[in-house]
This record gives sequence, C-alpha cells and structure tokens, in this order.
Amino acid sequence: MACTIDFRTLDEGFGGKTYKRKRAAAASARAAIPSLEDPDRPTTASTFSFGRPTYDGVIAGRVSGRKWKQPRRQRASAQRASVKGTGFEERGRQKEIKRAYRERMAELKETIRANKVEKRRKREEREKKKKENILRTGTKLQKITNPKTLKKLAKSKQRKLLKVVPDELVKK
Repeated sequence: MACTIDFRTLDEGFGGKTYKRKRAAAASARAAIPSLEDPDRPTTASTFSFGRPTYDGVIAGRVSGRKWKQPRRQRASAQRASVKGTGFEERGRQKEIKRAYRERMAELKETIRANKVEKRRKREEREKKKKENILRTGTKLQKITNPKTLKKLAKSKQRKLLKVVPDELVKK
C-alpha cells in the first residue's frame, strides 16, 4: 500500500528541490484612476475611495465592462427605516410578565402532579378495599383442614375457583 504521508512540506525537503514554475503576480483588476488633485498622477481605486463611504458592492461602469449596472449612490440599509427597539422600562415589564407566567405555570404543574398522586393513592386504596370485600363476602370463609378433602379439591377442576385467604381475614 502506498504511503499516505505528504513529505513535500517538510523543512528538509524530502524530495529535493522542485523546479516548478511560479505564477507571475496578477495584474491589478482595476485600471488606475486619475487623481482629483493632480490629473496627471494616477491613483489606484483603493486610495481613490479612501475617506469616502463606499456603497457599491459590485464593480460597475466602464471598469468591469458592465455598462448596464449603475454605481450605488446610497447604502442598501438606507432603503428601509430601521425598527426601533423596545425601551428599558418596556423590556423590564415584559421580563416581569414572563417571570410571573413561568411561576404560574410551575405552580399549576405542581398542583396537577399532586392531584395525580392523590388520585393514584385513592385508587389503590379502593382496589385494596374491594379485594378484601370480595374475599369477605363473595366466598365462604372456612378453613379446610382435612387432607383428603384438600387432595380431592386439588385434583378437581375447582382448584381454579379456590382462593387463598389470609388468616387475618378469617379471624375477623
């Protein structure tokens, strides 16, 4: 497998001197513009526009060859009125309203949670009481101590109907 490390950037110059042709410095894209103070002395576009606000995002006019584009006369942001921000008092009022809203929501959530816990507890109590009542009234509470009877019942289909009743319910 080929080595994936690039040795060309090492200081030692791993591969020796390369005789690659260097690119010549590119000529300036814009032509020189005559100076306002001295028309004989040309200046570059950057020094020409120094000190003045530049609104032109695109090169337009004779320099670029795009005759249909007009140089910009004003900033693009000046076309639309800026939206005024809210005042300090108004922001404080809004913050207070949001804080009160959050507190109220937390309060309501806590109330709902407490109600759910209470409902769950009551439901569990009801189910427990119902089971006790069914065991007390729905079935005959009697202890079967005869082993022969127990053996017969276990063999028969009635074993599904029998329920194990705790001793404390029988004593009541």
